[in-house]
Amino acid sequence: MSRLLPSQRIATLALLLAACPGGSADTDGASESAGQSTGGIDSFPTSETTGATGDASTGEPAPTTSGDDASAGSSTGDFVCLADDIVADVKIPRVMLVLDKSGSMVSKGTGFWDADGDDADGDGFVDGDPNMTPATPQVTRWNSLYSVVDFIVTGFEPRMDFGAVLFPSTKATKGYDVGACPVNAAPEVPVGTDQSATILATIPGASDTSLLGGTPAAAGIMTAVDALPRDLQLTPENDLRYIVLVTDGAANCRSDAADNKQRFEEYDIQLPANVSAALADGIPTFVVGIDIQDQDSPVIADGNPDATNTFLKLNEVAELGGQARPGPEKFYNASNQLELQAALEAISEAITSCTFELNVDLDEYTYVKQLQVETDKDPQTEPNSDPLVYGKSEVKDCASESGWHFTDDTRKFIELCGDACTAYKSTGQVDITFDCNAP
Repeated sequence: MSRLLPSQRIATLALLLAACPGGSADTDGASESAGQSTGGIDSFPTSETTGATGDASTGEPAPTTSGDDASAGSSTGDFVCLADDIVADVKIPRVMLVLDKSGSMVSKGTGFWDADGDDADGDGFVDGDPNMTPATPQVTRWNSLYSVVDFIVTGFEPRMDFGAVLFPSTKATKGYDVGACPVNAAPEVPVGTDQSATILATIPGASDTSLLGGTPAAAGIMTAVDALPRDLQLTPENDLRYIVLVTDGAANCRSDAADNKQRFEEYDIQLPANVSAALADGIPTFVVGIDIQDQDSPVIADGNPDATNTFLKLNEVAELGGQARPGPEKFYNASNQLELQAALEAISEAITSCTFELNVDLDEYTYVKQLQVETDKDPQTEPNSDPLVYGKSEVKDCASESGWHFTDDTRKFIELCGDACTAYKSTGQVDITFDCNAP
């Protein structure tokens, strides 16, 4: 399981070591350790001076002092090194969780499942156990979803802003009528910073078995889209907005239904249309299914769309949402809580940005001295579990190399590449050290 930061929102947090003359002490030479980029482009100009201000032949900074006099900036003559003032903030995606709160999530029989996967054959005993050990009792699908939402919004809160939409809302009734289909025009919890506690306190609790209503997923998507307007201060590529749709069945509750039979027994074709429109507006949708079977539903008046293969329908929605998985299963399909958590974790890691914006414009004398990314390997059981450490050289091709680079000539954004990005998405922990080459 990945190690995740518990509470802080900004995950690039040790950017304070500077090695200007009179600056803070150097690190322990880790820039030569495993994982360092050995090729690429030097990220700073070499100094024309020698001695205490640097070696002109190598471009290396001068030896550092004890750091006792380190302050907001160190200077030599008119030159001021501000390396220890630099802060790198990771780009924060806005993520709306669109959660199925229909009655089927807690209904007797179909609303319960084997959360820990120890009883796949459903005989009540741990699979493959000759001692016939009783299996873990089943829990409701909503119980599992609540637990996974807790894990995701708490663990990934430092790297993204979350909000939540329920479909249907808590006002839904059990009747075979429009009362089973309400969805609030505004999210239950708007997307924002540090919303994990609010989300967990607002959605029904894990042990709540009073959930009612149909599956108005199309309306849930519309509420999410309306609550994720484009940030006009950002360029489209920097305006990171996502929807994560989690459902256990085919969409119904058609808003244009002529009668209740059409409302509940016909698949709501507005769901794929709404997801497609969201993508056109720059909002991809990840789709997660809860124990979805690849089969047609029966033609009976049971409140579920007739003759509908939910598996194929969610495949279509995943493709229209722009986040289809490779292979025949385009959406994330979980048959137990462990798989559900793995799916939401994989999606959260995919959404996590590997680009960091600096709070200042780097002058020609300031450069990245070292970048270190923690891995999620267990040092007691896995070899090569040390942090990934990269030196002052940028990679030339971020698509094929591991390390870091400035995204353009302004040197305003640092992007992690290859293994560095993969490790950061798992751990959320990176240290960037800046330094100066005095003129």
